[in-house]
Order: sequence, then C-alpha cells, then structure tokens
Amino acid sequence: MQRLSAIILVPCLRRLLVGVFVSLILNPTAIADDSSQVELGRLKQTIAALEKTLATSSEKQSGIEAELVQVEIEASKITANMRLIRQKIGSAETTIAEKEKNKISIERRIAQQNSAIAEQIRAAHKLGDQEPIKLLLNQEDPKAISRMFKYYNYFLEARSEKIEEYLTDVQALTKVIEDINKNKLELVASKKSLSLQQENLAVQVAKRTSSLDKMQLTMSDDKKRLRGLQKQRGQLEQLLNAVQEAVADLILPSPSQSFVSRKGKLRWPLNGRIAHRFGSARNGPIKWQGWLINANSGTEVKSVHQGRVVFSNYLRGFGLLLIIEHGNGYMTLYGHNQELLKDTGDSVQTNEVVARAGNTGGLGKSALYFEIRSQGKPANPKNWMAKS
Repeated sequence: MQRLSAIILVPCLRRLLVGVFVSLILNPTAIADDSSQVELGRLKQTIAALEKTLATSSEKQSGIEAELVQVEIEASKITANMRLIRQKIGSAETTIAEKEKNKISIERRIAQQNSAIAEQIRAAHKLGDQEPIKLLLNQEDPKAISRMFKYYNYFLEARSEKIEEYLTDVQALTKVIEDINKNKLELVASKKSLSLQQENLAVQVAKRTSSLDKMQLTMSDDKKRLRGLQKQRGQLEQLLNAVQEAVADLILPSPSQSFVSRKGKLRWPLNGRIAHRFGSARNGPIKWQGWLINANSGTEVKSVHQGRVVFSNYLRGFGLLLIIEHGNGYMTLYGHNQELLKDTGDSVQTNEVVARAGNTGGLGKSALYFEIRSQGKPANPKNWMAKS
C-alpha cells in the first residue's frame, strides 16, 4: 500500500515542481513585483525612521522655529481642505445646473401633455362605460364594426400610454425638485465650511507673519543666519544620503527614456522667473545648489521625469519638500510647497502634478525651490532643462 502511494505521489510531485518551474520562467515579473514591494516597504520604513529623527531634531530647535513649522503645516492642511471644498462646491453647482435643465425639460413635456390629457379625459367622460356598445349600435356593416373596434382598442392603448408618460414625468419632476433642494442645502453647508476654513487660514497666516518677524530679529546677525543655513543644508544631506542607501536596491518602473537621455530637454516643473540661480551667492560661502523659481501660491508643480517619490514631508529650511528618485543615481527636489500631492513610495509620470507651490520653510513670498542631484551631487538645472 505504501509502495502504491509512493508510485502515485512521485509523478504528482514531479508535475507540481515542473509546473512551478515553468510558471517562474514564464512569469518572472511575479518575482520582480514581490521583490519591488519588499524594497518599497524597506524604503518607507527607512524614511519613517529618518522622519522621526528629524522630528526629534526639530524639537530641539528654537521655540520660534518650532512655532513656524507648526503654523505652516497647519496652514497647508487648511489650504488642502479648502481646495477639496472648492472642488465639492464646483461639482455641486454643475450638478444643480444640470438638474435645473432637466427640470425645465420635464416641465415643458408636462405642459405639452396637459391639454392632450385633459381632452382625453373629457372624451372618455362623455362616452362613459358604454363606448363599445355605442360603436356597435351606430354601425351596420360587420366589417366596419370590426374595424371600429380595432380603432377603438388603438385609441385606448394610445390614451393609456399618454397617461402613463404623463404620470412618469410628474413623478420625475417631483424627484428632480427634491434632489435640487437637497443639493442646494449641501452647497450652502459647503460654502459655510469654506468660509470657516478661510477664517482659520487667515489666523494661521497672521501667526506665520508674527513668527517670521520674530525669526528675522533673532537671525539679524549674519553669523547666526549662516549657521542656520549650514544646519539646514546638513539636514538635507543627511536625508539624501539615507534616501540613496534606501533606494540602492529599489526596482523602479522601467522608464521609456532614461533621465540622462533627457538632458537639455526636461520640462520645467512650473513656469516662472528664476529669482536665484545655481551657484549664485546665498550667504557668505554658501551658494544656491538649485533654482528658486518665483510662482503664484497654489501653482501646479510637475515632475520633470518619471520616477518614485522617496520623500514627502516637511524639512527645516525647505518647507514641504518632495524628492523623486529617477534611477541611475538621479534625483529631483521640489521645496517650499504649499501642498504635497504625492506620498513616499508613489510612482509618478513625467509632467504629472505632484505638489502646489507655496512659501513654506520661511519664504517671504511664494516660490519653488528646484534642485537636481546626480550621483549625490547638485547639478546645474540650466544644463538639464529645456529652454523656456
């Protein structure tokens, strides 16, 4: 019996192993996908740990700086809520307009049907229940009688259909009116919510202005300002080094074109005048390592090339910062945003909206900080971007 079981089991195992082997050959992407998910999970864990370290470091900064960070993050959340509410208001107004058109169309149909239905009812009332008998008595020719009965049946069916259409339209009109009233109430509530959010934002803006004024007083000394910039740059380098290690084994989506192949052809992240260029003096020995591009608050910021988001959070001196890994040692940085629209681990496509420009990180006016990293070192965007 055991020998028989073994005879049966061995071929089964052989077929199973062959099946697994063939499936792995025919579907190697399954292995790659699993590996990519594992590496992506590690990336998120690394970034989460780093964010905790940065948060701990932020707790040690001055009360004014901590206050500014808190105010800017809160203002960003309010701005995001306001954008969603505005979208909801726009959608509600469009829905109401469409239903108002539908209401007018139904009312017109009902108005057209009213006279016809009224005439049908009057005719039916005059004939009463004796309609077939009267038709029969008024006709002598059997063929004519048969023909009249057919006409009479057609008449009844047509009258019934018109009445059904009329009643259906009346019900539809009632439903549309109810829906419009409901949508209008929701619209009023959304507008009230937007008004409250605007008041909250005004409070945060006032707090931010106060924090910036206090910071300007404490950083009036050039040496203090220089130390502050050096500390900010040190945190950025710490972050980028950790990210590079985390993404070393990360499998990125296969690009249709490599980042380096797009040198001199990359689209700008947004349109605007460059306020500070790569290599220009910033403070003492510190120079700009990217571009600061003037932009209106809320302007869409787009990825210059496809890749994977490896950081999406607040960083001292850079505000709400997004970093995208493009593979082969290339990264792009987008700083001082009003709102971040992508999270760590998200894949992004070329020219996809990833953030909205702002002034977080203590800027006096809205702008985007854009930087390119090649093998960990800052690269001049002028050599990479298409001519505007």
